Amino acid sequence: MLTLHLTNGDHAATALARSGLPGDILSWRDLLHDGPVPSDADVQAFRRVRGEFLASRGWQSQSAAVADFVERDARLDSVGAGDELVLWFEPDLYDQLQLIQVLARVARRPLAERPAVSIVPADCSLGPLLPEKFVPLYAARRPVTDGDFALGSVAWEAFTADTPDALLAVTDRIDREVGARAYAYDDTVRLPHLAPALRRQLEEYPDTQAGLSRSERQLCEALSPGALTLAKLFSAHQSAESWVWLGDWSFAWYVQRLSDCAHPLVVHVNGSRVIAPLRDTDGKAFWERPVQLTTLGQDVVRDRADFVKLNGIDRWIGGVYNTSSRHWRWDAHHYRLIKQ
Repeated sequence: MLTLHLTNGDHAATALARSGLPGDILSWRDLLHDGPVPSDADVQAFRRVRGEFLASRGWQSQSAAVADFVERDARLDSVGAGDELVLWFEPDLYDQLQLIQVLARVARRPLAERPAVSIVPADCSLGPLLPEKFVPLYAARRPVTDGDFALGSVAWEAFTADTPDALLAVTDRIDREVGARAYAYDDTVRLPHLAPALRRQLEEYPDTQAGLSRSERQLCEALSPGALTLAKLFSAHQSAESWVWLGDWSFAWYVQRLSDCAHPLVVHVNGSRVIAPLRDTDGKAFWERPVQLTTLGQDVVRDRADFVKLNGIDRWIGGVYNTSSRHWRWDAHHYRLIKQ
């Protein structure tokens, strides 16, 4: 019998490896909250699209990214009947999107060919845990049911759809059906963090007040009192989240989106625009440089101007391609999407 521990990335995998638990470890690397995420019914096309996106950011060559996806998928597929797949995913958006992808992948397999699947009740970040803390979490793992597979599959299908309406509907459904908001509150619950994570994803659509996503608004609000280094701005952004999910390299691109445009909201203190560094360059100097809001940025964060109307939008959110002529706004007061 093979035991495969599947977790969100290298940091958690390294911590898990120190625990001494039996079995192999697989890191499920991909920041699904960023870039195009089409249906993976055609897995080769899916790998190609994700590889192209990662390459466009300079984080990895397309061929290397695709090769990593092929190897990762093969390791998951190697676990079959008589084996156990143990899911280690944190409460944040980054992890929960990976969780529904994995649930959907396993659910497509014939029942007789599936491994036994369990999920660890993680109400915390796994990377900082001491090795001995993993053992009781493993002992408390809970079996994933057919209902959980169905819910994960529906959520993944909605996330990868080309309109966001189904994602809002399934988020509301999970909110109703999964009453607990943490594993600690219910000894049987298996997906307590999914609804809040999906709602956090919906908040990445531009808002109805000023065309800012929640991440962009948090970034601008942190700068409203005055200039900050990009490192301190990143920390301020993380502090505004219930569960940290956005990595530093993605954050750098979020800042660039607000700066390298026709009407910038954020610039360096000398007035130059912020350009995200490539992963293979030394980014230390980038994080030490202070940035500030422009006068327009102050107006937008106070809802006196609209970022999308001024600069347009060209952004993928899951399977939805948002453009100036076809995008959705998030109405935070009524928890609804409005098509533009």
